Amino acid sequence: MSNKLSYYQKKLNSDTIRDEFIFYLKEKLFFNDKDIYVDKDKELNKKEQSLIKEFIDKKKEGVPLDYILNLTKFYENDFYVDSRVLIPRPETEILVDYVNNHSSPSMKVLDAGTGSGCIGISIALKNPSFRVYGSDYSEDALNVALINKNNLNVDNFSLIHADWLSSFKKEYFDLIVTNPPYIADQDPHLENLKHEPNKALVANDNGLGDIKLIVEQSTEVLKRGGMLMLEHGYQQQEEVENIFKSNHFLDIINLKDFQELPRITLGTFE
Repeated sequence: MSNKLSYYQKKLNSDTIRDEFIFYLKEKLFFNDKDIYVDKDKELNKKEQSLIKEFIDKKKEGVPLDYILNLTKFYENDFYVDSRVLIPRPETEILVDYVNNHSSPSMKVLDAGTGSGCIGISIALKNPSFRVYGSDYSEDALNVALINKNNLNVDNFSLIHADWLSSFKKEYFDLIVTNPPYIADQDPHLENLKHEPNKALVANDNGLGDIKLIVEQSTEVLKRGGMLMLEHGYQQQEEVENIFKSNHFLDIINLKDFQELPRITLGTFE
C-alpha cells in the first residue's frame, strides 16, 4: 500500500466525496492547495495516513462530513456536532434571520428541542439583551449544546433539561422557536439520514405528533401577544396552520425555504 496522497485520491469514487476529501484535508490535516495538487506524491506520515484512512472508511459507511470533522457551519459560526444531535440545515437559518429582523429588545426566548444549540445560540449572539433558553429531553444533546455555548462564549444562553414545554412558568416567554421531529416513521427519506438521531427526526401521527404537543403547550407558557415559530416539512403547511388556528394563534405567516417551499410557520398567541 502506498503512503502517498495521490494513492488515496484515486480511491475516491465520486466528485462529491473528492470535494469533501479536499475540505477534510484542509480542516483536519491543515493541508494547503500546494500540498493537495502539487506535492501529492510526497510521503505522508503515520498520523496523516491514519486520518485519511478514517475519512475513507467513514465515507464508505455514509457518515456525513460534519460528523467526521465534528464541525458544521451555521449562521456565521462553527458548531461542534456529533451523532448525538442533528446536523443543522441551511433553511433553518431563515428562522434565525426572521427573529433577528423582527424582534423587540430584552425578549425571553425559548429554543425548544435545542439539539446542538445552533438556533438559540445564534439568536443569543445577535441579541445580547435577550435571555435565551435552550431545552432538550436528551441529556446527550444538552452536552453537545454546552460544548457550543462554551466554545462561542455565550453568556445569555442557558440550558434546561425538559420534555418540550412542560417545565416552564406560565406566560413566561415572548418567543418560542423550535425545529421539532416532523418526519413520519415510514418516510423513505430516513434512509439517507440513518446516521442522525432518529428521535430528533421522527414523530408519530404522520410526523405531526410533536408539533401538536408543542403548539398546545405553548399556549400555557407564552405571554399574550407572544410568538411561536416552528419548522416543519414543506408538505405539512396546511395541517400546521390548522393546528395553530385551533390553538388561538392569529396573524399566521409561512416562510419559504431556498427552494420556495413552505418550511416555517409562525403565529401570535391571542
